[in-house]
Amino acid sequence: MFKLERLNVVKIVATEYEKEKLESKGFVEVKENEKPKGKATK
Repeated sequence: MFKLERLNVVKIVATEYEKEKLESKGFVEVKENEKPKGKATK
């Protein structure tokens, strides 16, 4: 399972082929332990 995101759109795909298709459209893979890049929390 791969988790990719572009702006506020998040897609989860099961195969490497689908992952590569989304990456060609501008999506980037998000690691599970990565924190969101949005607003800072207090």
